[in-house]
Amino acid sequence: MNMSKNIIIASSALLVASVFFVLNDAIINYLSSLNIQFYHFIFYGSPAYLIVPIFLFFKGELKKHIVCNNYYVVFFRAVTFAPMPFITFISLKHISLPEFTTLNMSSPMIAAIFAYFFLKEKLNTYIYFSLIIGFSGVLLVIQPGFENFNFYFLVTLFGVVLITSTTTIVNKFNNVTTSIGFFLYGSLIIHVLSFCLFIYDPLKIDFQIFLFITLASIFINLAIFLSTYAFKAAQKYYASIFCLVYLQIVWSSIAGFYFFNEYLNTFALLGAILIVFSGIISIPGQIRQVNEK
Repeated sequence: MNMSKNIIIASSALLVASVFFVLNDAIINYLSSLNIQFYHFIFYGSPAYLIVPIFLFFKGELKKHIVCNNYYVVFFRAVTFAPMPFITFISLKHISLPEFTTLNMSSPMIAAIFAYFFLKEKLNTYIYFSLIIGFSGVLLVIQPGFENFNFYFLVTLFGVVLITSTTTIVNKFNNVTTSIGFFLYGSLIIHVLSFCLFIYDPLKIDFQIFLFITLASIFINLAIFLSTYAFKAAQKYYASIFCLVYLQIVWSSIAGFYFFNEYLNTFALLGAILIVFSGIISIPGQIRQVNEK
C-alpha cells in the first residue's frame, strides 16, 4: 500500500475517531446530570470493552498486543490512567462540553513542557512560540479572576496533565508493549476498580440509560482504536493528519449547542482558536526534534 493511500485511510480513521470521542463525551455529559457515577457507567458498558480484544483475536493479532517485557511500566501507566473516568465525569458535570474538549486540546503544549523540565528535551523556536500562544489560550478559556472562572477547569487540566505526562514517559518505553497493549491493560485496571466500587454502590438503570451507556462505551473504544491505528498508518507523516484532532472542538461546540444549549463565550472562543493555532505551529518543531534524534 503506497503512502498517499495510507494517509487517506489514516485521515478517515482519525476523522471518525474525533466524532466518536465527542459523542462519548456528550453522552457522559448527559449521564453525569442524572447522578450516574463513572463506575456505574463502566460496569454496564463493560461488554463494549471486549470489542477491541475480540477483533484482534479473530485477526490473530491479540497476542502481540498483550505481550509485555516490563510490567512495572505497564502497571504505572495503568494506575495513572485509572482516575481519568472519574475526572471526565466530574468535569462534565460542572463545565460545558465545548469547554471540556477545548481544555483537553492543550495536551501537546503540556507534553512539551513536561518533556523540557523532566525529560530534559530541548525545545526549538516553534515549540517556544506555540507554548506562549497555547498558554494564553488556556488562560482565556478558564478566565482566572473573572466571574466565569470554574474550579473544575483546573480539575480538567489536572486530568490532561496526568494523562499527558505519563504518556510522555511511557513513550520512552515504546518497546515494552504496543499502544493498544497499554490501552488494554489500562482499561483492565479501570474495570476491576469499577466493579469493586459497583459492588459497594450498585445502581439499577432502565433500558434507555443502558442503551446510552452501551453506545458511549462503543464510541470511546472505537475512538481510541481508530486514532491509534491512524497515527500508526500515517507513520512519519503523522503531522499531515494531526490537525484533524482539533475538529473535536468543532464537533463538541455543535453538540453542546444543539443538545445542551452550551457554548463558548467570546473569550473562551478566542482561547480555543489560540490553542488550535498553537498545536498547528508546534508541528514543524516536533518534526525537527524527531529528525534531530
